[in-house]
Amino acid sequence: MYRAKKREIAIMNVRFAATAVVFTLGACASTPPNPSDPGSIADPYEGFNRQMFAFNNGVDKYALGPAADAYETVTPRFARDRIGDFLRNLRAPVIFVNDVLQAEPSRAADTFVRFTINTTVGVAGLWDAADHFGVEHHSEDFGQTLAVWGVDSGPYLVMPIMGPTTPRDLFGSGVDRALDPLTWTEFDGDPDLDDKIAISRGVLSGLNARVALDDQIEQLNSQPEPYVALRRIYSSQRQAEIRNGRPEDESEMYEDLPDFDEFDQ
Repeated sequence: MYRAKKREIAIMNVRFAATAVVFTLGACASTPPNPSDPGSIADPYEGFNRQMFAFNNGVDKYALGPAADAYETVTPRFARDRIGDFLRNLRAPVIFVNDVLQAEPSRAADTFVRFTINTTVGVAGLWDAADHFGVEHHSEDFGQTLAVWGVDSGPYLVMPIMGPTTPRDLFGSGVDRALDPLTWTEFDGDPDLDDKIAISRGVLSGLNARVALDDQIEQLNSQPEPYVALRRIYSSQRQAEIRNGRPEDESEMYEDLPDFDEFDQ
């Protein structure tokens, strides 16, 4: 009971802090995005953001990148794919809740069907069997849900390790964590097992994502201004995700278009 209470307090603190960030930074934002640039986003804290961008680049160069290279060397592609499918299946409950909150019944049904098929036929999610049945994957999070409800993103932020985000998405990530059933899972035989699982899940997710995005990261770092390029990629990516891949000038169309979750991690 103590551990459950401690976790509840921790999540409440995350939500409170994120809420404070939303209102404080949102109120302070003064640099509007360029309306002629669909990939623009307000960046009034560019000095701080550039420092965090340089810090994250250093962490990637000297820690995450080499760790991902070692992971890729010792882990066959087949095993990495199984790990990726398994981790993606674990996110299905959170995606399903956000589908429902966004009033997207067809997408919620797809998520439910995918989770059912992959957890059973796909052997606990180790294989994306649903994809072979034509039920394609899509990603949703509470930051997107807030956007659908009309909540403004606030200014662009670059956080240590976490990378590019906004106050809205930062708050949304805290809510998604609270929505994840694994956050509340307890194991009687090993009280610390849930923490070990959470850490292992985070490490594997980070390594798998870093390996998958190696080419994109190399292309980004080759740009004349990587910071600006990443800011545009993030803003455009999030706008496309919020529209569920629909063209901006045809947002009232309801057919599913290609998903834009390649840069999720």
